[in-house]
Amino acid sequence: MFEGARKQKFKLTFVILGVSVLVLVISFAYGTWARTQRESEMVPRLAADSLTKSLRQFQRQTGQFPDDLMQLEERIWKHSKVPDFGPSKRTLVVKNYYYLYAKSDPMTCTVWAIPSGPKREEGSTHFLVITPDVIRHWKGPALSKSDIDSIAPAPTTNLLITLGMTEQKIIDQRTNRKPGVF
Repeated sequence: MFEGARKQKFKLTFVILGVSVLVLVISFAYGTWARTQRESEMVPRLAADSLTKSLRQFQRQTGQFPDDLMQLEERIWKHSKVPDFGPSKRTLVVKNYYYLYAKSDPMTCTVWAIPSGPKREEGSTHFLVITPDVIRHWKGPALSKSDIDSIAPAPTTNLLITLGMTEQKIIDQRTNRKPGVF
């Protein structure tokens, strides 16, 4: 009888050891996964396509681009909790990108998409000129704080070049093709 009790105690020790190792492995794996998720949330993710689609939808419905992002919110987005568009109602921060909207005329608007946050250097700066049929797109490195202060809603080509921006393929939807740069 004494030997049987000893065998039972020995087996219980191995069961507890196995459970402890399993909990340790699961905790380590979860910690690694959670850290990776937090890191990936800090990387800027561009949402300019969605913004462009909404701006063009507004333009098709009203015949002109919105004066500010609040008009876009009221007519197209209709969020249950209205985002903060800043004092001018022309800025928006989404997925670690800072968007600056400007209406040039009823048929033309511009959008700056500038990476922000702790991993902003991993993103690219984008500048879009949007019309009902054509999108001109420039892309460059993440801008420094001093560069951000010098941007204009409708920059000159020289300023874009100075900021390290290069023009991408023009998206021309009149013919549903993407021709090269002018």
